[in-house]
Amino acid sequence: MTTLVAEVPRKLKPLLIPMRYKGAYGGRGGAKSHFFAEEVILRCYERPSRVACIREVQKSIKDSVKQLLSDKITKFGLDDQFEVLDSEIRGKNGSMVIFVGMQSYNAHNIKSLEGYDVAWVEEAQTLSQHSLDLLRPTLRKEGSELWFSWNPRFKTDPVDAFFRRHPRDNALAVEVNWSDNPWFRETELFQDMLDDYAEDEDKADHIWGGAYGNLQGAVLSKWINRARREGRIHNGVKFDPRGAPVEISTDIGYRDTATWWFWQRMINGFRVFDCLHDNGLDADDWTEIIRERLVHHGITDRMLGKIWMPPDATAKTFQSKHSSIERFIHAFGIKHVKPKPGSKKPDQISAARMITNTVEFNETDCADGLDGLEAWEFEYIEDSNSFSPRACS
Repeated sequence: MTTLVAEVPRKLKPLLIPMRYKGAYGGRGGAKSHFFAEEVILRCYERPSRVACIREVQKSIKDSVKQLLSDKITKFGLDDQFEVLDSEIRGKNGSMVIFVGMQSYNAHNIKSLEGYDVAWVEEAQTLSQHSLDLLRPTLRKEGSELWFSWNPRFKTDPVDAFFRRHPRDNALAVEVNWSDNPWFRETELFQDMLDDYAEDEDKADHIWGGAYGNLQGAVLSKWINRARREGRIHNGVKFDPRGAPVEISTDIGYRDTATWWFWQRMINGFRVFDCLHDNGLDADDWTEIIRERLVHHGITDRMLGKIWMPPDATAKTFQSKHSSIERFIHAFGIKHVKPKPGSKKPDQISAARMITNTVEFNETDCADGLDGLEAWEFEYIEDSNSFSPRACS
């Protein structure tokens, strides 16, 4: 048997070692699909293997990676070792590659994949949580592996949460973009990438740079992405005891999500060094949590400026006899608590965009709050197929 060797971008080499879960994510041009396709063909050539190439939805074989695999067979000069059929690929040594859509499987018929060696999920950002939960325990053969390749869309996508938000010892994921592909500049796509960045940097960051995608109706995600590109979201953003007084801003609702931003004014901008985010808590819960957070940062009463409450904080009761603002005045003193002036939603959006352009955020401590800002979107109107000028909270 002829020994075949595939050229692999340096960033993808960690995926060559055996691992239960392997992932490659990033923008277009990073060679993710080409890497996994070559690994499928090489594996099936070297030893009898069964591989399932999976998408969440596959309406026809044209939606699959079958053509890509066929091209790799030709690239390696292995046309005499494989038979490319209408719906599968067979190797002369007994290897088999099939192409399936997860939406056609249920708890009963997915058992047909039990004996497979590899499941490769392409465009894995569209994989549902239900499909991921079905697939993971199905491949149970000793040494079997699950591979995932995807262009990040939202942090809440199941594959993204699995690899990037809840990492585990038997999983490895690498980020690879066009800049990590040593052959990319020689392709026609290189000029496409340059043109896309010149036309719309935010959109190009998602397509080519592996950044999370912007919803069409997003209110602030474009401004948050800009802050990331400009290096204003990093873990060097800390409370400055010699800086301006610490101020805290919030939106709060009964049994609803509340986010509290801890910030200081700077010359030409603001420093947001911490954020609290939770739901189902009342005013008394929050006063205690915020007090503990101030102590954690070493912020004394002298260093504390205003705690800015929403305009309706004077009315909300949190099932108590007192309004939330009264609870905060009791906990922190009247000089530190003040309601924000009322304003119209469009004015709030304009102000938020303008301020975000001058803010530095702590990347770790503000992660949940930044997720919320990126998820803030205009209300979609089905009848007119358009976005409302109002924004959902």
